[in-house]
Amino acid sequence: MKRTPYAISAMATAACLAAWMVAADPESGDAAEAGDAAAAAAETARELPPRVNNHRPLRGNPADQSEAANPPSPFSAEAAYGDVPEFSVVPRDDALSFYPCENCHGVMPPNPERRELYSPHPATLDHGAGRIWCLDCHAAENRNVLTTFTGEEFGFNEAYMVCGQCHYQPQKDWFFGGHGKRVATWQGERELYNCTHCHDPHAPAVRPRQPEAPPPIRRGLEAQELERAHHGSVIEGGTKDE
Repeated sequence: MKRTPYAISAMATAACLAAWMVAADPESGDAAEAGDAAAAAAETARELPPRVNNHRPLRGNPADQSEAANPPSPFSAEAAYGDVPEFSVVPRDDALSFYPCENCHGVMPPNPERRELYSPHPATLDHGAGRIWCLDCHAAENRNVLTTFTGEEFGFNEAYMVCGQCHYQPQKDWFFGGHGKRVATWQGERELYNCTHCHDPHAPAVRPRQPEAPPPIRRGLEAQELERAHHGSVIEGGTKDE
């Protein structure tokens, strides 16, 4: 059997350890135990597979059948975050320009190859630092729905379920009202805007933007000069208080 440098080194280390223990106390019964330990270490070293690209593959451990016997449970907001207040989501299917997607993809075989796309789709995605691609969120066999990494399918009106598998903290805040927007008032029935109402799913980061202009001066009031550092310009009229 061919022995790797690591195996030879491990066997030499075990032999040196046994010799040191015997030299330290030759009369004790630890010498036999040391010899047994050295033999076991040497046998383990022989069983280690050789390195491939500086990585040692796993040994032939028995396959764990627990995952196959117990597949992942479907996501539940209540189970994950506790007592989530009831809500509904503003529908968005009608606002999608090319929905239903099956109008085109229904006659096109799925192509899982990661590549640049052509119009009307964006060529590349500015999402996840290059780690996210189309079929990570869109179901390959049914383009009218979205999918999670565990294979659960959701409609476009439930995009928050797909977003939350990575963005779980904003999702939790969204469930409880600390993130996102709500229709009408803060009282009564909770009707929420979906993640994709505010975030482009293909480039979800919120970009810097200029603030809105200040409101006009009401009749009968005088304009005051504001600090340049606050508004970037001086509003004419009035005097600055010292």
